Amino acid sequence: MTVPAPRLGRLSLGLHWSVGTGVLGLIAFGFWLRTVPGGQDKTALVQIHKSVGVLVLMAALARVAWRMREGFPAPAGPHAAWERRGAIALHVFLIAATLLMPLSGILRSRAYARPVSVFGLPLIPKLFEAKHETLYAIASNLHDGLALALSAALALHVAAALKHHWIDRDATLTRILGLARRTGQ
Repeated sequence: MTVPAPRLGRLSLGLHWSVGTGVLGLIAFGFWLRTVPGGQDKTALVQIHKSVGVLVLMAALARVAWRMREGFPAPAGPHAAWERRGAIALHVFLIAATLLMPLSGILRSRAYARPVSVFGLPLIPKLFEAKHETLYAIASNLHDGLALALSAALALHVAAALKHHWIDRDATLTRILGLARRTGQ
């Protein structure tokens, strides 16, 4: 007899994929931005990056609130204790990083003596009249370091989902894709 895998609700799936695709897009865009020469064109692109980053932060906050309310979903298959602990640690890191990444970007903008706006709508006024070098260096290093750490964690997250699908043959991947599948198939 096959046992139905615990399904995720539409809100959980929507928040997961909106934050996930937003973060992936922002990381890729951010790495590409490093190759763009300075000037007005780059400034406009950075404003787009910041605006989308604030929107992803809002979705990440909603995801955290939802996760706090609902807790982590039950595993979609039998897993060893080390796998469960590793999965929880990785998910906690991913959630924390999706919050810290945009917050460090906001701090970076404020330390550069820039306001934060979302597609031209003012959100946070500038903090300093001139660039605060020390704070900017800290925020930049944090933002850039988180981009690398988050990239590695996302790669591990995807690899683990594929491992669950192809090796363990459980419903972990199909569940997060929103597809109906039963364990044991």
